[in-house]
Parts: sequence; structure tokens; C-alpha cells
Amino acid sequence: MTTATPEQQRQLLDLQAVDTTIRQLEHRRANLPEQQQLDAEVETLERVRGELATAREELATVERRQSRLEGEVAAVDSRRKSEEGRMYSGQITSEKELAAIRGELNSLKTRKSDLEDELLELMERREELESLSEELTTRRAELEDAVETLTRERDEAATGIDAELVERRRERADVAEPLPAPLLAFYDELLARKQGLAVAELQGRMCAGCRLELTAIELEEVRAEAKGGLPRCEQCERILVIAK
Repeated sequence: MTTATPEQQRQLLDLQAVDTTIRQLEHRRANLPEQQQLDAEVETLERVRGELATAREELATVERRQSRLEGEVAAVDSRRKSEEGRMYSGQITSEKELAAIRGELNSLKTRKSDLEDELLELMERREELESLSEELTTRRAELEDAVETLTRERDEAATGIDAELVERRRERADVAEPLPAPLLAFYDELLARKQGLAVAELQGRMCAGCRLELTAIELEEVRAEAKGGLPRCEQCERILVIAK
């Protein structure tokens, strides 16, 4: 069972006051207008970076596909020229063989047309992606500049808070130092469970933590426990310290 002398109970109340101040400072630090602006710009920057990476990846795929199609078109042209050369060379006299060459030329013409249609679509898409990548690159640079500026402004705005936090944390260490380790551990665990408020004053019959009044019996129990134990609020379970 955790116990505390009346003096240690008052020290816990002093420690709670310091921890409340630290908590408030940390809240202010995390919610600086500059920090909120910075968070929004960082989020946008990450989204733009993702979009740029996706656009560049697709562009690389399109470029590879375009290069392959251009190679296929060149191959079809080469084959067509070769077949036309054979057809007009005068060396082939068989009508059946000439008909086969004409059929092959028609097939090559159709194949080239299909390849060129696909190639045109790819070229248009490549143009779109190049334009998009350029826009996103510019936007990324603008956001990186904005993030750098806002980070500097945030750090400047936080300087005073950070200095006070250092002082309050040093004060906390001084206040906590004389308390027994088991009592301090109990307080810290309760502080985490009770959203930063582990110790409250008993103001008359009211717990300053939950703002509820104690019954006459509960009040007597708290007064008795305060002589050497560790009085707790029956409602919220916080440590109660009788107001001077």
C-alpha cells in the first residue's frame, strides 16, 4: 500500500502544479499557428512528391514503350522496302508469288498504321506527363521553400516556450527528488491514467479534480487517511490533498 506523510502529500500537490504547467506549455508548443501551417504544408508537400514520383514512373514506362514502338515501325518499314524491292526487281515472275508479296505488303501497311496510331497516343500521353512533371517539380520546389520558411518561423516562435519548458522540467526534477521512489512511481502512473491530473486539493467538501462533493463519511475517511496514508477521491480516484 502506498503511503505519504502530510508533507509529502503537499509536495505531490506542488509536483502536480509543475506538471500542469509543463502540460500546458507542451500543448501551446504543439499548437503554435506556425506549427499548424507547417503541418499543412508538409502534408501537401508529401502528396505532391508522391504525385511527381507516380508521374515520372509512368513517363519512364511511356518512353520505353515509345522507343519499342518506334523500333517496330522501323522494322516494318525495312521489311516493306525489302518486299517492294523483291516485287519490282523483275526476278519474280510467278503470279502466285507476286500475289503473296502484295498480301504481305498490305499486311505490313496495316501493321504500320496500327503501330503509328498507338505511337501517336503514346506521344500525346508523354507530352501530358512531361507537362505534369514540370508543374509538379515547380510546385514541389515552392512547397520546399515554404516548409523551410515556416520551420524557421516555428522555431523562432517556439524559442520562448522551449526555454520555459527547460526551466519547468528542471523545477520538476527538484520537486520530485525528495519523494520516495514508490510514491513517485504511483503518482506518475496515476498522472498518465488521469490525463495529466493525478493530485487535487480538497476544497471544503469538494474534490478540485472531479468537482464533486464528498459525503460526510468520505470526508472523515480522507481526513483520517491524510495523517499518514494517501487519501483518494472516492469518485475520480485522484490523490486528495487537504487545502491549508
